[in-house]
Amino acid sequence: MAFQQGLSGLSSSSQALDVISHNVANANTSGFKASQTVFADVYSSTLGADPYKQVGSGSRVAAVRQNFSQGSITETGNSLDMAINGDGFFMVKRPVLGDNQTFYTRAGEFQLDKDGYVTTATGYQLLGYPGTAGAGDAVPIKVPYDTGTPKETSTVSMTFNLDANQSVMTGTFDPNDPKTYNFSTTVVTYDSLGIAHNLNLYFVRTASGNPSTWDVYGALSGDTVTDPSLTPPGTPASLGTLTFDASGALTGGSPLSFGGITLANGATIGGPVGASDGTIDINLTATQFALASSVNTISQDGVPAGELAGVSVMPTGQIQARYTNGNVITVGTVAIAAFRNPNGLVSMGDNLWIASLESGPGVAGTPGAGTRGFISGGAVEASNVDLTAELVNMIVQQRAYQANAQSIRTQDQILQTIINLR
Repeated sequence: MAFQQGLSGLSSSSQALDVISHNVANANTSGFKASQTVFADVYSSTLGADPYKQVGSGSRVAAVRQNFSQGSITETGNSLDMAINGDGFFMVKRPVLGDNQTFYTRAGEFQLDKDGYVTTATGYQLLGYPGTAGAGDAVPIKVPYDTGTPKETSTVSMTFNLDANQSVMTGTFDPNDPKTYNFSTTVVTYDSLGIAHNLNLYFVRTASGNPSTWDVYGALSGDTVTDPSLTPPGTPASLGTLTFDASGALTGGSPLSFGGITLANGATIGGPVGASDGTIDINLTATQFALASSVNTISQDGVPAGELAGVSVMPTGQIQARYTNGNVITVGTVAIAAFRNPNGLVSMGDNLWIASLESGPGVAGTPGAGTRGFISGGAVEASNVDLTAELVNMIVQQRAYQANAQSIRTQDQILQTIINLR
């Protein structure tokens, strides 16, 4: 009997050493979860046995249980890296058409592939929800490299002051002669192709006193246009008249309207396609004080074409793409799967698990929802292997292995003694 007991002990200790060695080998594997060997004793006969005379038959490995405790979170500097701070798993799939197998992982070392998909280091696509929806089927998250169609300028907003000491102009306005206007400023606008154009605004004082009036002209600098109302092309158009009271407050004339123009390259400027007026609305917040004419703030709503400049991840899982034109777009929300029994997951290698009957199905949701953890962007979760504890366990199992070998050796000596009896 001691041979069987000793052999079972050797087998159990050997498997435990395998588990420990696997843990130690993955001490630097991101998202790795250490395993623990669970032992059970063995009895060859228990039914009707005398409780005072039972002798066991050795041991066996009842289970290899994974420890899903939180690993430390380490900053990486890679904006697409993610760590789950709490429970849950990232959902990934193979980039193969028709392959619907979902894999789960805690390793958050992600990158963009050549098509813009967020993938693991081994090429599995990260799953999530489009935009900020957080509902529906989880699909591969894709980051566009450009923002698509630019937006042409339809609104310009300015805050500025016109010098109350300026004299009234009596001659004919000429944009090429600074002596025929009192003040000018420029705002960069964009046409329907995303091409930048300078919109020059000219201010000509036409009356002093109360009220005081200023005529405003506008033109696209250096652009050849096909608008027949501007002859020759590029001639400033009269936009309207600003009126100020005796206290220098603007009492009339804003907003102004700059007529929609079709450029020689076929692009348009002055409102997006389908706009009711097809013009640039110029909203002015102006004063007329005895200070030098100057612009305080200026803005416009046009957007040029843009390319991807960077990606960041929010704690609630939104992946935001930043573009060179200033656009910030939420391209998707990371899906996090929760399990009632994570120990029932089946390890597949490459830091991946799949669901089983024991684990139950993964229930997808957004980070922070229910028991799911939040996302730490630009960081990864380190392995939760405790090397000190593993080295101690290794010594314990080495001693157990040696002790079981000694029991077999002792039983062999006893057997030799019996054989040598005469």
